[in-house]
Amino acid sequence: MAGADHITPDQLTADLDRPGTEASGATLKASATLLAALTHAVILIEAVDNSEAMYTAETAVARHRPLLAPLATNDVRSSGSARLLAEQHAVNCPTPARALALL
Repeated sequence: MAGADHITPDQLTADLDRPGTEASGATLKASATLLAALTHAVILIEAVDNSEAMYTAETAVARHRPLLAPLATNDVRSSGSARLLAEQHAVNCPTPARALALL
C-alpha cells in the first residue's frame, strides 16, 4: 500500500482494488460509494452535473447522509450543485463555519 509507512494509529487506509489497477468509471464509483458510506456528511463544491463528485453526492443522499453545498454560481461548473440545491437534496452551506455548525 503506497504511503502505508506514513500512517499514524488514528488513521485508516484501504485499497478497494489490487495495487496497479487502472482507474476506471467502475473503480471511481466504488470509491465514491465507500466514501459516502464511511462519512458523516458530504460537502459538494461546484460540481458539474455528470462528474464523479456528483456520484458521491447522490450516493450520500441515497444513504441519508447530509449533503452540504454552497450556493451555485451561474457557471456550468456548478450545474450539479445547483440541481441538488434546487431539488432540496443539498443544504446551502456558504461558509466552512456554517458547515461545522450544521454537523
